[in-house]
Amino acid sequence: MKVLSLDVSGNYSSISLLHDDEVNTFTQTHDRKDRPDWDKLFASIGFDSREGFDSLDGMAFACGPGSYTALRITASFLKAIAEVKKLPLIAISNLLSMAQEASQWIDEADANIYVALEADKKESYFCSYQKNNHKLTPLLAEGIMQMDELLELLKKDDCYFVGTGWPTAAENHQKFLDQVIGSAEPIAIIAKQSLETGESFLPEDANPIYLKTPNYKKS
Repeated sequence: MKVLSLDVSGNYSSISLLHDDEVNTFTQTHDRKDRPDWDKLFASIGFDSREGFDSLDGMAFACGPGSYTALRITASFLKAIAEVKKLPLIAISNLLSMAQEASQWIDEADANIYVALEADKKESYFCSYQKNNHKLTPLLAEGIMQMDELLELLKKDDCYFVGTGWPTAAENHQKFLDQVIGSAEPIAIIAKQSLETGESFLPEDANPIYLKTPNYKKS
């Protein structure tokens, strides 16, 4: 199976090409407001954007929560390609993607993973997952959590913490996984698992997740 995945939802752009059990990934950091350079990303993994899509079994992208502009641009770009090439397109939550990446660093077969991604200085996007061997199950719906609530969670010692949305106190927690920084690779892995179920993934159903209403300022 061959899957192309993209994550440009935050202060980095990442692309992965998964072919069976091999994954080729490129990630670069940039300003959150910068728009993705598709040609540069494709070239970074040696992907031929003129003919390479014909060899894919599906595509996936980080659908948020994250940068509103980048999420919309990515969704529109991949939807257009998926429609023309008749490819499945899977929208995958950034929170789930971070939990998937974290699970690779956790030796226990069963563990709880708490993911928080920065929304602003006062609150974060949050979700928690239960790892059962190689399967991740959400323990609650994705949502917004205040900093004082996150501080309370950091008192727990029976779960792992990942993401950019935690108070600075998290850096001293023995179960804070600072090596989990996000990339397109876990998105490709999740997409492959989803495609193997035989479920249909239509491009029109692959939409961004915001969790917060965009706040556009007039110039």
